[in-house]
Amino acid sequence: MERRVELTLTLDPKSSKPLQAQVFDQIREIILDGQLKAGMALPPSRLLAERLRVSRNTVIIAYERLAAEGYVKARGTAGLFVGPIPPDSLLLIQRGSQPLTNGPVSEELGEPLLCFAGSPGGGGDRPELDFWVGRSDPGAFPIRIWRRIVSRLLSQETAYLTDYCDPAGLPELRTAISTHLRRARAVAVTEDQVIVTTGGQDALNLVFNLLKSHTRQLCIENPCYLGASLIFRSTELTIHPVPVDGEGLRTDLLPKDRGSLLYVTPSHQFPTGATMSLSRRLALLRWAEETDSYIVEDDYDSDFRYDGPPLTALAGLDGGRRVFYVGTFSKSVGAGLRIGFATVPRMFWGEARMLKARMSNGQAWLEQAALAAFIDEGHFDRHLRRLRQVYKARRDCLVTALRRTFAGAVVIGGDSGLHLVWRLPPGFPPARQIQVMARERGIGVYALSSGAAYDFHSNAVDNMLVFGYSSLNEIQIKKAIAEIQEIIQ
Repeated sequence: MERRVELTLTLDPKSSKPLQAQVFDQIREIILDGQLKAGMALPPSRLLAERLRVSRNTVIIAYERLAAEGYVKARGTAGLFVGPIPPDSLLLIQRGSQPLTNGPVSEELGEPLLCFAGSPGGGGDRPELDFWVGRSDPGAFPIRIWRRIVSRLLSQETAYLTDYCDPAGLPELRTAISTHLRRARAVAVTEDQVIVTTGGQDALNLVFNLLKSHTRQLCIENPCYLGASLIFRSTELTIHPVPVDGEGLRTDLLPKDRGSLLYVTPSHQFPTGATMSLSRRLALLRWAEETDSYIVEDDYDSDFRYDGPPLTALAGLDGGRRVFYVGTFSKSVGAGLRIGFATVPRMFWGEARMLKARMSNGQAWLEQAALAAFIDEGHFDRHLRRLRQVYKARRDCLVTALRRTFAGAVVIGGDSGLHLVWRLPPGFPPARQIQVMARERGIGVYALSSGAAYDFHSNAVDNMLVFGYSSLNEIQIKKAIAEIQEIIQ
């Protein structure tokens, strides 16, 4: 007999957090606190909506997100039931809205201190129809809003153009980033845990150099992001490449040695596009605790999820203990801004700020101030909603074109992000050969080895093509796939 329970939730209609997010957060907390046991049924969405006096759609969206993240499972028409989460895994998840404090913020620093290789798809040699990964649409940049913000700033704050910024980043921007992360990615950090950097690669360098003295060996997904592999391979530390499959990194193959540093892309594995399951995320956090290791979570394109609700970041589950979260605005706003960031556990804040001061005297004030206003005034959220619609249409067009042109085409990693992968069927030419032939026709498609990815196994099967679809419209996508059909035939 099913065990269906009453849920006592308190919603605040005046909160900046959407109602569906409040429902999701509170039910998630109840599950993690053990008040809802495995096998218990959630109230029907219609009944809960009536009790909360909200629309049924609000509850459905919250339920869908709980299911997507693995907290509940559907049993046909019987409803949603709480899934099993091992009791020891619950200890790895920080509950509550406040970040876990590992130590006080250092007061010794006083006043702010004053003290990648080019991509094959970059530059002026781009093919006419280029599926290079991670490129945002130039026509989608919010130029009018940006110009208005910049003009306002220049009319009010010109003194900052001749002064140095805090090396850790403009305080207004760090506050805006921390607020966005708490709302959109469930990462509970404060502004003093955010370090603003020159893009995502700079953030990776910062975290790696911060943790070098704590690290005995390195772990990384395989295949992986080329930029991360370049950092890891520049050291003399032992590297453990860990295979990935349809659920992301194979946590069962992680080394048991103490003192590891792991680089991972759980929300949209680069380059395969796999999303790491909840059970593996919990296993990953358990591994980090048991081996006294740290994790770098690269959340490079998590703002774009098309199928299902947004996922809680690994750092959101960790609660500020073992996970260093790295993000960038290159995909969501524009790479030309050169703004990324890293979040660090509180115990590393002082050391991270000192390291950032040695790296540079901080990013340009104007871009930081404009981005902070862009986020605070709600333009960023509206911009993301528009981009999701545009990029989803392009994703759908590409998937449809591939499957219609090449019967049974296996497309993976398209649930989110700005790229997907086509696994070539047996009998097709190798991906590198197709890449070369397509380039001769003015089309840029990329084998894993060329698409900003790296495989530690030199004899890896060359049967995957990477398509970054965000910078091409539907007409261009259809034309390119028709050309590729002629090439292969």
